[in-house]
Amino acid sequence: MSEKKEFAEIEKKLQAMASPGIRPGLARLAKLLLEVGTPQDKFPAVHIAGTNGKGSTAASLYSILRASGYKTALYTSPHLVDFSERLEIDGERISSTKWRGAIAEIESIIGRTPFFSENLPTYFELTTAAAMLITAEEEPDVAIFEAGMGGRLDATNILGDVRLSVIVPIGLDHMEYLGGTLAKVAAEKFAIMRRGAPALFAGSKELNAQFAAAAKSSGAVPYIFSSLRRITDASYSLRGCDFTLADAAGAKDSYHTPLVGTFQPENASLAVTAAELLAKDFPKITKQTIKAGAASAVWQGRMEVVSPRRPFIIDGGHNPHAMRRVAQTLKTLLPGRRVNIVVAMMKDKEVGRALAYLRGADAALFCTQVPGSARSLDAYEMKRAAEAEGLETAGGYDDPVEAINAALALPSPLLCCGSLFLVGYIKEHIDELRGL
Repeated sequence: MSEKKEFAEIEKKLQAMASPGIRPGLARLAKLLLEVGTPQDKFPAVHIAGTNGKGSTAASLYSILRASGYKTALYTSPHLVDFSERLEIDGERISSTKWRGAIAEIESIIGRTPFFSENLPTYFELTTAAAMLITAEEEPDVAIFEAGMGGRLDATNILGDVRLSVIVPIGLDHMEYLGGTLAKVAAEKFAIMRRGAPALFAGSKELNAQFAAAAKSSGAVPYIFSSLRRITDASYSLRGCDFTLADAAGAKDSYHTPLVGTFQPENASLAVTAAELLAKDFPKITKQTIKAGAASAVWQGRMEVVSPRRPFIIDGGHNPHAMRRVAQTLKTLLPGRRVNIVVAMMKDKEVGRALAYLRGADAALFCTQVPGSARSLDAYEMKRAAEAEGLETAGGYDDPVEAINAALALPSPLLCCGSLFLVGYIKEHIDELRGL
């Protein structure tokens, strides 16, 4: 069986083992990890939470730590095409054999422990437990764990040896679980901070005071990026971003990130500052390794240029905060050009608010859905939602491939956006696209 099929089977296995749905709380995972030998305590970790930019920031910091000569693990979610994307160590995805071994150990514990008869872990908890078990066995110098949807009750918040907490920009998302206000969502994210360890927040006028208060309460050492550094002289292209970071004393350094988008200098800068805060514990980090690492970061599915010739871009941003950034990037990278946008979103997202940010673009929306996803908004409901926001539409399409091929038949640049599930589907069916 191929590795791809092996990982498809692994995913099915985890789904079959798990309790359904999202069930916030750490008791189930704490018990499971205790029985398996507390692997979460056996490696130094960086924990990254927030709403938008977690993945890009984590990928950039991962690249910096590797460029500095450290064996580094990276755990992220969700995956785009196959499960193997979730855990990488030193540039290599973990094999299906190692995943199967970890899952078998976990399954054995669940089967023989009465506690789990009425307290089955969720899919994300099982995945995180297996990832922590594998990571501990691999003995990296440091591991970067990206939180799932939350912070305080997120499975990743059970990490034991957190050397740095990073909180990227916070917006309204997953409000049914995290709270209906920005302050409530932020309180969940800020709860990842650890006593005595540095905590770095991207910063915002609305939340800086709350962050400082939360840090004081938890005993963490707070740093607010927007109070420490200023991004200047930023330039953007389909090859990435160049920018300068200036500190309070006026010292400046230039950086490059290959990640595309007007928001990527912020993510890269947060990773740069995180690396500087880690240098006390990881002294091989230098200015040179930071620059080299930032310049070689890789992160799929976020303003990813599939083809520069057209251009053809895919982005998994799925909430208003992310869509605002997508709209800004379009205006900056493709000024004055008409754009075809293939869009699909999940029913539980703020579809209207997100789409409203595309009003200023000269664009036609090819509305579609994610096949096989019960959460996906129907293509024709998507079309009605877009038209309700005053946007021009170019039809509803049951199949994203059909929508993309219709858009590719026209000469304009193409953007596919609205959901990571859409991005994953496109990547899986890239060979079916015409005219790239």
